Amino acid sequence: MSQSWRFIKLAALVPLLAGLIGCTVASSQAVRSPASPSSPMGSSLASAEALDDATDYRITSQDILQVAVFQVRDLDRTVRVDGGGFVSLPLIGSVPVRGRTLVQAQDDISTRYAKSYLQSPQVTVSLVRSGQRVTVSGAVKNPSVLTIEGTVTLTMAIAQSGGVSEIGNSDRIHIARTTMGQEVEDQVYNLDDIQAGRSPNPVLRGGDIVVVEDSTTRLALKNVKDVMPFAALGGLFLSDVSAKRDLTPVAEENGLQLYRYRYAWSDRFYVGVLAQDVLEVAPSAVVRGADGYLRVDYVRLGLRMQPWEDWIASRAKLMNPPESP
Repeated sequence: MSQSWRFIKLAALVPLLAGLIGCTVASSQAVRSPASPSSPMGSSLASAEALDDATDYRITSQDILQVAVFQVRDLDRTVRVDGGGFVSLPLIGSVPVRGRTLVQAQDDISTRYAKSYLQSPQVTVSLVRSGQRVTVSGAVKNPSVLTIEGTVTLTMAIAQSGGVSEIGNSDRIHIARTTMGQEVEDQVYNLDDIQAGRSPNPVLRGGDIVVVEDSTTRLALKNVKDVMPFAALGGLFLSDVSAKRDLTPVAEENGLQLYRYRYAWSDRFYVGVLAQDVLEVAPSAVVRGADGYLRVDYVRLGLRMQPWEDWIASRAKLMNPPESP
């Protein structure tokens, strides 16, 4: 940053700092600025209150956050977390927030403002709307990917997916959840017991996968390979376009277009084909699963589905083979 640009930015801050001169150092506790009743975000803030107050809530891409700097309203912003996990704020630019709690993001932003611009800034970061998603599949009438807005319980997610289908087993409903240690926990619930008040109604979190068992075929979700999209179910890989986001063509192989993409419930990127494309050239390699999504047999196609970073590494090796001794 040039000295002239730094001078311009500091000069622009003079009117902002004028109101802060003579103020006592604030307590370390953040003060939340409530949304104005006339604000269009007011209802969204109310609906997200339960998530906002959860100390273990982790920010993810597509979350909408409200960043407020006490007594410096010109720095207040309502921002969306981009695909890379950053938010853009006045003066300090891009700030990484994905994976952090609201308090951690709040502390980081405060530190950045205090470093060059403000003395003892009070920054509040609150959740306006969550971009986190829950997948509901298996024996439900309308398999779907739901965006979490406010508190979403298991019964609410099932209802929003049309309810349990005629062949569904309401006694066996799985919630697969990835822990901070990247392990997958699989809990089984009885919907009838929940609705009768005999069991608690679990609150879902972003990234949860809900699977309703078929009454004749029991799904054994024992490990991450059974529940995560990269894993094969019956030797097939989830490749339905409706489950993918941020599609970008990257190459062609064996007559098929390869795409970089992420799944609707994940921030990790992969490289693979679209089942809808494969249907046109190799329909025998495509199967529709019990959850309604199309899956592709990559072995039949002579291809591999890979995480984005692995695909990049393999391409680099092809372009730059090791020299012969």
